[in-house]
Amino acid sequence: MKKTYLFLSLLLIITSVQAQLVCPTSIKTSGQSTTTSPIFTVPNGQNGCAASWPNTIVVNGSLTYSFVSCTGGNLNYELNPASQTAPSTYEMSIDFGGGTLCNYDSNGNLVTLSTKDNSIAYANVSPNPTRGVVNIILSESAELYSVEVFSLLGSRLLHSKGNIIDMSNLKTGAYFVKIETNDGFLTSKIIKQ
Repeated sequence: MKKTYLFLSLLLIITSVQAQLVCPTSIKTSGQSTTTSPIFTVPNGQNGCAASWPNTIVVNGSLTYSFVSCTGGNLNYELNPASQTAPSTYEMSIDFGGGTLCNYDSNGNLVTLSTKDNSIAYANVSPNPTRGVVNIILSESAELYSVEVFSLLGSRLLHSKGNIIDMSNLKTGAYFVKIETNDGFLTSKIIKQ
């Protein structure tokens, strides 16, 4: 009994450490980075090459990339097998495993919350899960610029400038909602039932 408890505790610790990976801040768009061999910039505090980065990552839900090297906080992955067709731009959704799912725009910048004053803007996507209509609730100081719904593969499916999104015509599954305000961007995962 004690051995089982110890094993489960150790497994929980390993899983939680793995889930603490932070999305790389960008895919370097200068130098040798390409969509076939992307180079990711690791954010400060992530321990660069000392972190346990995965041996493989999944791009856009189906493409497998293999870890090649890490130099000075730059992660190098290559499409494996190379015969697969790489995305045409850096706009991609990347699963680093352990609950770390990262989305990048066409310039290779991380699509996430980034506020002008480094404070966390309040935004709530409700209800989640939803059967159709979704409300975007913001903090009082936030001014909504736009709301977009993306597939897990990064395709934009809906766009609105209002705080209500009707997802009733979308298939059952998981999506990303990107909210742009005067405070920055927020990407949230939502489930359509």
